[in-house]
Amino acid sequence: MEKLLQLAGVRKTFRDGFVLEDVNLDLVPSEVHMVVGENGSGKSSIMKLIAGVYGFDGGSMRYLGTETRFSGIPDAQARGVMYRPQELQLFDNLSVAENLFFDHLPRTRWGAIDELRLQDDGARLLRDLQIRIDPRAGVGTLGYAQRHLLEAAKSCVGNWKVVAFDEPTAAMAEPEREILFSIVRRLKDRGVGVFYVSHRLDEIFKIGDRVSVVRQGRIVETRGVSSLDRDSLVRMMTGRIMTERYPRLGGTKGRTVLEARDLRSGDILRGVDFSLRKGEILGITGLMGSGRTRLAQCLFGATAPSSGSILIDGQQVVLKGPEDALMRGIALVPEDRSENSILHRQDLVLNITISSLRRFRGAAGLDGRFMKSLVKDYSQRLSMKPGRPSDKPDEYSGGNQQKVAVARSLARRSRIYIMDEPTRGIDVASKIDIYNAIAELVAKGASVLLISSDIEEILGLCDRALVLAGGRIACDLPRGTATQELILKYATAEE
Repeated sequence: MEKLLQLAGVRKTFRDGFVLEDVNLDLVPSEVHMVVGENGSGKSSIMKLIAGVYGFDGGSMRYLGTETRFSGIPDAQARGVMYRPQELQLFDNLSVAENLFFDHLPRTRWGAIDELRLQDDGARLLRDLQIRIDPRAGVGTLGYAQRHLLEAAKSCVGNWKVVAFDEPTAAMAEPEREILFSIVRRLKDRGVGVFYVSHRLDEIFKIGDRVSVVRQGRIVETRGVSSLDRDSLVRMMTGRIMTERYPRLGGTKGRTVLEARDLRSGDILRGVDFSLRKGEILGITGLMGSGRTRLAQCLFGATAPSSGSILIDGQQVVLKGPEDALMRGIALVPEDRSENSILHRQDLVLNITISSLRRFRGAAGLDGRFMKSLVKDYSQRLSMKPGRPSDKPDEYSGGNQQKVAVARSLARRSRIYIMDEPTRGIDVASKIDIYNAIAELVAKGASVLLISSDIEEILGLCDRALVLAGGRIACDLPRGTATQELILKYATAEE
């Protein structure tokens, strides 16, 4: 079959010394070609080379049979290649429909935007894709997972030959992932070739035709998905065998340290009740729009609840803001690392230590040597690459940026940790590093509220699992009772 796109011997050296070397990759029509590897291995960089974000130092790319180098994303899109990066490319001040059709806005015969047709086309597409979002809604009002679905839906607008998705389901629960998979299958049925970067191994077997493994800037192997199983794929990605994904936890849980009573926030939270005990990992999951992230924001003081109460150590508190929450021993790993966590254009030392500077006070000011030593320690524990104190996280892969966000939270040495999608966009080996870090926190007496769309993660790590549905806690399932089927049953009860 004739190839849509082919990279042959492509080389690229980056400023930080990272090198893509001898990259050979191809795509045929109606194929989903999965691209996997550990964080920092070069997956996203390869997609950016294809889309024209970066130029080549050597090698060649053929597109539709002709040697080609795109001058940038607009050039690639004009010639039928769409790249959807990890970072959202949406306009918060525009409507859902305007974002969907931004590059293909319907016009009247006088050249003005045809608003009626725009809304009709937007409603029809969203209905066909089973995405329950009002096309007239402002994108700024949408939740994080909803925005990612909207971003994916844009691939159904236009006449694309190649579409490259980079971690599109990182913050989605199972029902939203199924919508994304239907979008990929829709593209495939139209003859579109799809590159799909993912850390979720089950996605490879659900939608992939071939898989290429990237390790340290090289594609080390390309295989048909049907010839692989999970263990062999992990071994290809990491070069080693993973025997235990989740640490073995035990021990008696202590007193209640955090409690919510009839907590409400606008139309999103409609009476949430739960308690978290000392030494406990409490999992919270739910569908897109269920209120997971709003709950985290209320508990951290970033959003004031409309009513209800929050209790810490049995005492009712009114959190005046995140600083107040930090002073009371609560730390947060936020869902959106780029917007709410990473300090852009600042080095790794400041990014990791900014919320715990009091730890480093000395007679002559901040102890820079201690700060750098701690950063090196967390970089090693969480396998950050390259993890130098002088690094700027802006230059890191998405997964390594996520590790920076987690390391900042760990450095705070809090009593209560709220972790909102802490392993989003992280490879399987690095997830284990974070799971072990969470287990270490709990062993030292801390408590963890783990908010995750990954049900397997909830089942494997948590002492109890709460399911949010319609802004309320639909069930409280202890370890041993919870199953994926039961969680999905409660999560979709209102639907």
